[in-house]
Amino acid sequence: MKIKNCEVHGIEYNYICPECVKSFLKNTPFSNLEEIRNYQKENAKKVYLIDKITKYNLIGIINLKISENLAYSALLIYDIKGKNITDIKFKSYKPIFTEYFPSILFLNQTEIYLDLIKDIKIIPDCYIINASVQIHPYLYGAACDFGLQTETPVVGYTKKLLFGELRKINENLNIPEIYYREKLIGYAIPKPNSKKFLYVSVGNNISLITTLKLFNIMDFEIFSVLSGRLNNFIQNELKKIIKT
Repeated sequence: MKIKNCEVHGIEYNYICPECVKSFLKNTPFSNLEEIRNYQKENAKKVYLIDKITKYNLIGIINLKISENLAYSALLIYDIKGKNITDIKFKSYKPIFTEYFPSILFLNQTEIYLDLIKDIKIIPDCYIINASVQIHPYLYGAACDFGLQTETPVVGYTKKLLFGELRKINENLNIPEIYYREKLIGYAIPKPNSKKFLYVSVGNNISLITTLKLFNIMDFEIFSVLSGRLNNFIQNELKKIIKT
């Protein structure tokens, strides 16, 4: 972990200054960063890395963006077999705070995800979330928290490797593996016709190998489609705010 120094409080910290974050915790169950870390460490042990179900057809893909003090989220239901979108839903939500605090994003994001899915009529077999999972300094990203809250199969992905070490140990697998020490925690899946990767891992109730299989059969263009439609939704909502 890279040690930084807080210029405001004059203390060293990892990822976030415990004093800087303290004032933002009044609407959370936590009073300090130590309590949050203990929560993450204990719940990381509860993440279930075995498949809860064996067949996946409908996938709920979730994306989230924050703009102008509001969080905008989108849920796209994707039929893997039919390779088509069966439903898409957008919502805006007032987050607990809008400041970016790396490694504790679940404090904001879990509530937003839960609000997004609370009234859905089509229940997906699995959720794929653009958020950290076990590829996290405490092996407990926002997608893990959502997975434990919903008790459903959840996987997550990021476009940058935020934690872990890339290795190619398995010569039969042409995909870089992501390790924390000697623990395999994810895969770096190449994006088609690109030198970039999606870094994927488990949120809950699904195995890492099934996670890999899901991404191998997904049409990666669907992630761009969801991102574009969410951007359009945000722009339309901001125009409404301006008019009022």
